[in-house]
Amino acid sequence: MKTILFTAIFASMAFSQTQTYTYTYSGVPMPIYPDDWDTVGVLSVFVPKSLAITKVTASVQVQYSGVGDLNVYLWSPAGTRTKLLERNCGSLQNIDTTFDDAASSMYSSFCPSEAGRGPFRGNEPLSNSVNENGFGFWRLGVENNGSGNTGTVTGFSITVTGRVLGPPVTGSNLILSTATYDSGAVAPGDQISIFGVNLVPTTGVRADGTKALPTTLSGTTVTFDGVAAPIYYVSDALVQVQAPTNLTPGATTRIVVSASSGAGPTIQKAVVPTRPGIFTHETGGMGQARAINEDGTQNGDGSIATTDKPAAPGSVIQVFAAGLGPVDPPVGQGVPAPATPLSKVVLPVTATIGGKPAIVTYAGSAPTSVGSYQVNIVVPALLPSGANRLVLSVDGNYSQAGVTITVR
Repeated sequence: MKTILFTAIFASMAFSQTQTYTYTYSGVPMPIYPDDWDTVGVLSVFVPKSLAITKVTASVQVQYSGVGDLNVYLWSPAGTRTKLLERNCGSLQNIDTTFDDAASSMYSSFCPSEAGRGPFRGNEPLSNSVNENGFGFWRLGVENNGSGNTGTVTGFSITVTGRVLGPPVTGSNLILSTATYDSGAVAPGDQISIFGVNLVPTTGVRADGTKALPTTLSGTTVTFDGVAAPIYYVSDALVQVQAPTNLTPGATTRIVVSASSGAGPTIQKAVVPTRPGIFTHETGGMGQARAINEDGTQNGDGSIATTDKPAAPGSVIQVFAAGLGPVDPPVGQGVPAPATPLSKVVLPVTATIGGKPAIVTYAGSAPTSVGSYQVNIVVPALLPSGANRLVLSVDGNYSQAGVTITVR
């Protein structure tokens, strides 16, 4: 007996305009194993759009001698299985076609020998998935159910047409620290990235960071316990905000993303006093820190830009971070920090570079920025040249692992 596990992602929401999207598998070809291996090979394609499905087509390319050995199935994100082929077409060589309910002939009746011939209908209609949500992983399963032959599945793409589902869709594990990409608790004033679908009806829009951030951008608002948060950026798949500075540590905050099409689900997050995170050049919060050397150049090994270079031992670097907690004098929520007077972090901040304690000469709001902190650190002597791990600590809470600065 063959067992297959799949993830179902479904959201029931209001409908709007119809759109069509095509997504293609981009991984390595999948082997087709002999029948006695009792194995179903599965390719996955992720559709990042929340659509009420009105039509589905699937393109499939298989290199195999004797298509009549094969069962070819398609699973929707909701787990609905559609049989495209089930031991049809005998000794036919290979499959290279598009399955479409609108085609005049069934593949299993025509059995085309020409590559790219079609489209054809499958054994079961793809309309099995109509009115489901297209958001999630679509899976193509191919099993050898007839011989000891082997082959490969070389291509798979899915085209989904549907009515765009209105309200935003997100989840607790899709609400992350912008600096660390960790999906745990939130800290007052921290920079937060919210991933999902239908977060805004337009392409990406960035707020003007030189002045107070808006709490609504392109019709999208993010509230924490009913209080609208300042917004840095919005797109259909990502919204970046500053968490309200008056969140209560130890409590639970309720986050809701609302767009012109409606409100998304309420997501609950624990609130902590601090959540130190260092901004990095790599997406995901790891690798080379965003840091400035004492001479004003960017810190790095020369791979980020032609001018980035290592820091000298004994010099002071500026590191940029988030989630370090309250500052004094306080800086208004969503407002660029002033250059005068400087607002210093209230809680104690320490740093290590390459495992060695490093003197922190300043930790506070980064002037002219919203929700960012600047930490000035003296590079210890006798460090090995190259990348050295950088760690910040605020009141006993540590920044993420895997962040480095480059030392000369």
